[in-house]
Amino acid sequence: MIVSGIALAGGGARMPSGSCGAYAAGLMALSAALCPKADRLSASEIETLKKVRPKFYKFRDWFTGEFGGVSCASVLLQLFGWTYHRNDDQEREELRKLQKKLGFNCEVVTGKTAVALAKKLPESKRKKRS
Repeated sequence: MIVSGIALAGGGARMPSGSCGAYAAGLMALSAALCPKADRLSASEIETLKKVRPKFYKFRDWFTGEFGGVSCASVLLQLFGWTYHRNDDQEREELRKLQKKLGFNCEVVTGKTAVALAKKLPESKRKKRS
């Protein structure tokens, strides 16, 4: 799942109007932990989906409150006060300079999101490291 999430960086293939990569990865993690795994869902698995759906809404509401929205652009605006065109090398370099000056970058979002999700997931759904 981590490898499949690499393209989420920068709003999904460097498209700031796309979802924030940390938000999309959070949804993927919640899905992997809480949702049925079958290709064809039984009636009980459909009920499970209905029961876990509010957890996705709660995560969305937390993320929006914490970072100003779920799009890459809204998160950049909340963190740095502006957004930029990802494919413009000069603007991307200006953002890097701003991040260096402020002492943080979008990894802050990823870290806060990971910690929040780890606290929300039931102990039985967390993967143990050996």
